[in-house]
Amino acid sequence: MTDWVGRDEGPDGDRASVREAFSLLAHDIRLDIVLALLKNWAAVYTEPQSYSDLMDAVGMRDSGKFNYHLDKLRGVYVERVEDGYVPTASAVALYRTVLAYRPTEMATETGELDEPCPHCGGTLVEQYERSFFTLDCTDCDNWDLLTYVFPKNGLRNRAGQERYRAVEYRADYHTGLARTGQCPFCAGPVTFHFDPEDVEGTPPLVGITCDTCTWHVGVSLLTPLQFVPRVAAALVDLGIEPPVVEADNVVEMAAEIRSEEPFRVGLDITSEEGTATIVVDDDLDVHSVDVRTDG
Repeated sequence: MTDWVGRDEGPDGDRASVREAFSLLAHDIRLDIVLALLKNWAAVYTEPQSYSDLMDAVGMRDSGKFNYHLDKLRGVYVERVEDGYVPTASAVALYRTVLAYRPTEMATETGELDEPCPHCGGTLVEQYERSFFTLDCTDCDNWDLLTYVFPKNGLRNRAGQERYRAVEYRADYHTGLARTGQCPFCAGPVTFHFDPEDVEGTPPLVGITCDTCTWHVGVSLLTPLQFVPRVAAALVDLGIEPPVVEADNVVEMAAEIRSEEPFRVGLDITSEEGTATIVVDDDLDVHSVDVRTDG
């Protein structure tokens, strides 16, 4: 599992709108208005604040100046409702992101784990830097076990296996959602990338990119597919309990592009119990699952 962010692609209009959205909060009064509205946020049950209450909450006496800044926020971070004002989903999402990735104590953390690498028995090393959690083996060549952005909140009170499992569970469920066609961060549409060398490599890989934001991952073909009920059932038949944490398990996989038109990829998963063959298209829709057990 590898996650990249900060892609340069995307319409110029998108970047312009992002710049405008950030600039709206560049003034202290506007930031105070948004924070005041978020103080008692309770989703759709949020009690609106009246104009006068909101003005008092930010300590303003000049109604003209206050109204100017409030109008700048309306429609983006503030919504006018019947009984006053409430924060928009955009304001809440930005607030949550800041809390999850608050820019404090960002020093690099590195350490060896007691668990051996499942692929070679070597030493596993974890690193946390710039909000990315990375798990590597010091002895495996060219094997990137896990790299994914992860809120530092999730590292508290977790260590070793529990820590990297938390990261991989989060990453895997994100890719499972992406397989359905929506980005786990912005809900925008996604595109799947099937490079023949990656698909037919070891392990077989697929790229998933959000068409709207910066989310992009490269994962094993099994990762997003394991949340499809009949694929999960096939894994259980093979004695593999989903979700599959790659840092804990060695799952033998092989894939090939069977046809270009229509596009079909066949993925073979093998265990001591037998083999499952999963056929998918270029949208990662499952067309067939065939299980052959040795029993």
